Amino acid sequence: MATNQESVGGGQPLDGVILCCTAISPEKRSELANVASQMGAIHKLDLTSDVTHLIVGDADTPKYKFVAKERPDVKCLLPTWVEALRELWMEGGEPDVQALELRHTLPALHKLRVCVTGFEDMAYRKKLEDLVSVHGGEYRANLTKDVTHLIAKEASGAKYKYAIDWDIKIVAVEWLAQSLERGMILDEKLYSLFTPPAERGRDAWIRRTVSTSSLGKRMFDRDAVLSGPRKLRRVASTKLSSQNVGLWTDIVSGDVQAEPSNRDQWSEQPEPRESSMQGTSSTNVRSEGTSSDGPSRSSAITVKTPVPPQVADPLPKTGIFAGKRLYLHGFNEKK
Repeated sequence: MATNQESVGGGQPLDGVILCCTAISPEKRSELANVASQMGAIHKLDLTSDVTHLIVGDADTPKYKFVAKERPDVKCLLPTWVEALRELWMEGGEPDVQALELRHTLPALHKLRVCVTGFEDMAYRKKLEDLVSVHGGEYRANLTKDVTHLIAKEASGAKYKYAIDWDIKIVAVEWLAQSLERGMILDEKLYSLFTPPAERGRDAWIRRTVSTSSLGKRMFDRDAVLSGPRKLRRVASTKLSSQNVGLWTDIVSGDVQAEPSNRDQWSEQPEPRESSMQGTSSTNVRSEGTSSDGPSRSSAITVKTPVPPQVADPLPKTGIFAGKRLYLHGFNEKK
């Protein structure tokens, strides 16, 4: 342990690297772990959350599939990466670790043998052939039992039927495009020919092509649009409440009182009907409504007479109740 701790802190080329292997023989894995630890790396048998590099011997393993779907942060490399790095390190100097990583990155279609069927456009078939070959796969014009994948346009044809009999994985062309985009072999079951094209590859892997800040802004804009009507109603309700807080309080409590500013308005423009009925000023209406004996039935009628203009005048004509006629139902006489 002391040797490993010293090597980790000594400025070796693999300082901070945490390795894990999959589909590597135990003897080869021990050799790679020993060499990597000499260069400052830490080797783990299990694929833990802090693993940074996965050394891959074959893609058909649980570790590889998990990384392909859930861990885009893990770099998948060939075993030759450790060996090449050690050779340069032993020669002296500081090897370019990142350049070696790119050179020994696991090809997206590593060890796959691919055949296609149903594509009549020869130029398109040639393009598929080139893509398979460039990304580490082997293109097969004829379907044989050792073919690993058949890319089919339709669920029909001789190759399709033989692929079913020979238990060859059959995928839609979206599998190839998205596997190359991910840089790893994706789950073939998500690219069935019987799945609608728009649904193929859904949740095949975690995409991190969009920064969190842009996503947050997009989510914020969407929420703002969705919550717009609610915000509008809330603002309108707040303004209306501030303008009529006294009115709503009076309705609940059963007392309707004229405010001083409204009293002056009534004094300047008295209503002839009220003068003929009561012969008193608006001040007398206030005193009647607040007498110790409580408002009588006649005083309640007197108070209701000036209320409509009192409420209508202060409110702007463009308010949310402008031009509306309200009918009250279910309230007792007091409210």
